[in-house]
Amino acid sequence: MKSKQVLSVEQMKHLQELGLDTSDGSMCWCYALSYKNAKWELEIYEDVINQKRDSAFWEIIPTYTLQDIFDKLPCFIDTHVLTLQKLANSGTCLYMEPYSRSILNLTESKELINSAYKMLCWCIKNGYVEKEGK
Repeated sequence: MKSKQVLSVEQMKHLQELGLDTSDGSMCWCYALSYKNAKWELEIYEDVINQKRDSAFWEIIPTYTLQDIFDKLPCFIDTHVLTLQKLANSGTCLYMEPYSRSILNLTESKELINSAYKMLCWCIKNGYVEKEGK
């Protein structure tokens, strides 16, 4: 089974609703507004910007790769360290204090990118990641 490479349109819209500026995504979802049977297509964001696609014809939503999410997450929250684990059947993202092993927050999902996404949402909601305009 191929692993998920980017966040979905719905996940990106949720991050935007939380107030995150998502314009720095590496990839983007493009939807041709004028086509009856159009589907979301994944593109490299820089290529789309360079082509200057007209917003009257295209809906464009930047999206994050796993690396993009890692770049957003803080490495430390107080004395807790960001830790990522890919196990056989799941991915885990957690902030753990290395000596006492106390856990500040833990997210888990079948795909590591979904676990990292959940952690990013938690960090935004708790003020550990800056929102747009702050």
